Amino acid sequence: MIIPHIKMLVNSAVLVLFLSITSSDILLNKSRRARTIPYNCIEAVRAAGSKAKSGIYQIQLPLEGWTHRPFYVYCLLDGNGGDPWLLLQRRQDKDINFYRNWTDYKIGFGNLETSFFIGLDLLHALTQVQFNELQIELHDFNDTVMYANYDSFAVGDEYEKYALNIVGKYSGSAGDGAFHNHRGQSFSTYDRDNDRWWDGNCAGKYKGGWWYNTCHWSCLNGEYIIGTNNEEGKGIIWKTWHGAFYSLKYTHMAIRPIYSAEMREHGGRNRTNEAHWCKKRTHRCKKRINKG
Repeated sequence: MIIPHIKMLVNSAVLVLFLSITSSDILLNKSRRARTIPYNCIEAVRAAGSKAKSGIYQIQLPLEGWTHRPFYVYCLLDGNGGDPWLLLQRRQDKDINFYRNWTDYKIGFGNLETSFFIGLDLLHALTQVQFNELQIELHDFNDTVMYANYDSFAVGDEYEKYALNIVGKYSGSAGDGAFHNHRGQSFSTYDRDNDRWWDGNCAGKYKGGWWYNTCHWSCLNGEYIIGTNNEEGKGIIWKTWHGAFYSLKYTHMAIRPIYSAEMREHGGRNRTNEAHWCKKRTHRCKKRINKG
C-alpha cells in the first residue's frame, strides 16, 4: 500500500511508526476479503506493481508482538534496479531536532518525507525478523555522494541498550572505520549515558543520540551544521570521508532483506539459508539460528 504526496509531520509520541490499526476499511479490501499486509518494502513495492515509486508504504512484521501492529515506512527504490530499501534514518535539513531524549529515540520521531529517526524498538524488530544488509548514503555540500555498505546489520533490544550487535563486511566509497568503530556499542542519549567516555556524556556533548564509543568516528544524528566548523566532532560526521571538522548535507541509513524471497509466517526466516549465511559470522548469529 503506497500513500503518495503525504506530509506526515509527527511528534515523537506519534512516530512510533507501529500504528495500531483496526479499521475494517484498512484491513479489508473492496470485496470485503482480508488483504495481506506486506512484510517489508520488497513485498510492498511488488504489490504496487507498475505504479510503484519511492514513498510511504504500510507493512507489518511476522514477529511475535507485532503481528497486529501495522506501521508506515519510507521505501526507497534502488537506483541500480535491485530490491528497494527501507529507510531507518534521514537527515536533509535542520527542521527536525535530533537532540532528543531516550524515549524519543526509542519510539521514533520526525517526518517520513524529510528528516526522521525510525525508533530503536522498531529498528530492533526489523533486524530480528530477517537478516538485513545496511546501506548508508552520504552527501557533502558540493553534492558529492558516497556510500558505506555492510552485508549484515542487527541491533539489540532495550535490555541490551539497543547495541550494534552485528555490523558486517564493508564495501563502498565512504570509508570503513567510521561505523565499524562503533560495533558492539550501546545507544546513548543525553539522558542515558551508555558510552565508554569516562569524562562525560558523548550524546550531551555532541547533541545527538548515537552508538557512541569514546566518542565517535561517525555520528549521523548530530546537529545540522553547514560544512566546515571549528569544533571537532560537531555536526553530522563521517570521519573516514571528510574528517572530524566537517558536517554533511544529507545522510540516510537503509536496510533490505538479504534474502528477497517472501518471509514465512510466524517468524518468516529460512533457517537453512540463514544457517549457511551465519556459518562464518558471529557466535551470536549462530546462537540465534539454533534458538529460532
